[in-house]
Amino acid sequence: MLSHLPDGESSRTFDGRAGWFAIPLAVVPKYPLTGGELDGARLDAQLSFPAEIARSLTGLRVGPVTEINGKEVYILQGNGARGSFASLYFDRESGLLVRIIRYTPSKIGKVPTQVDYADYRDVGGIKFPYRWIVTWLDGRDEFDFGDVKFNVPIDAAKFGEPAIAARP
Repeated sequence: MLSHLPDGESSRTFDGRAGWFAIPLAVVPKYPLTGGELDGARLDAQLSFPAEIARSLTGLRVGPVTEINGKEVYILQGNGARGSFASLYFDRESGLLVRIIRYTPSKIGKVPTQVDYADYRDVGGIKFPYRWIVTWLDGRDEFDFGDVKFNVPIDAAKFGEPAIAARP
């Protein structure tokens, strides 16, 4: 995921095995993802494709109907790799995914990351959420997509270790 920030580009990459995070003007401008961060990146990548849900999560179970932002949702829960698990919330009326909460193990217990999806629009016959809000223990990012295209060729290097610009 590339994010355009006032001070440069932030990137979070995952190539199927390794992952990296780079952000401009940080004390540590780039670092490899490990442990729960790497597991989270793997699960995020897998869950980007609905057909991967049943392959990415085991022990799938349906929870009770509940409510998010005044709308009824179905809950689907499953176990991920190395003790992680996720809860997926689907709008009862539209069937669209409105929230994922994934929990990854750490030395202090299960660490949650929540992603809320909204503003679904049709892109080539597929509904895509143009608004994502990602919340974790010590932060929150909001993403509003301006242009979405599917099946656009992307250089495989974009998924590897990001290059960072030299500091002025």
